[in-house]
Amino acid sequence: MWSKEKKLLESKLASSLKGKIKYNLEGGRKTTWGATYKVEILYNNVPVIKFGEGINYMTGHYEFLERRKLAKPTWSKEENYNMFLKAQSRLWNEGIYTTDIFFHGMCKYLSLSIDDALNSEQWMIRLFALLDSRLGKRRLIRLKDTIKEYPKILVDIYKIRVKEEGLDNEMFDL
Repeated sequence: MWSKEKKLLESKLASSLKGKIKYNLEGGRKTTWGATYKVEILYNNVPVIKFGEGINYMTGHYEFLERRKLAKPTWSKEENYNMFLKAQSRLWNEGIYTTDIFFHGMCKYLSLSIDDALNSEQWMIRLFALLDSRLGKRRLIRLKDTIKEYPKILVDIYKIRVKEEGLDNEMFDL
């Protein structure tokens, strides 16, 4: 199944990025929670961003620490979700991402227009959109004003795209 998704993602890459951006999935060991996976987005065979490999366990650990702070023994769905978001936020600040972010973002991105993908609240969907062939040079240049508000990883992806499109890097002081 992954090979079809990988081909689809790579077919949507801008022509300047074809052969330079690659997606890599490695299956890991099986645990009581299921199999662990590692997903990477590579640029010239160097990982730009990594997802997974025991991260889901770490998220659970952070959630457990947050739960211990609460006085009552049960939590509502909303409290549970908020604890999960806090844990994810802490991991993201450390540059650690879970595989579910990648796969959830990929599934949503594949069904969106380029406008919807670029305006998505989910940064993973915007990451895929920055690599998309439907994003032309003129629109890429127009993104320059708002890209500084994006998370650091998206700024890095934007710089890669600008470089590979042959646009003037001095124009993009980020």
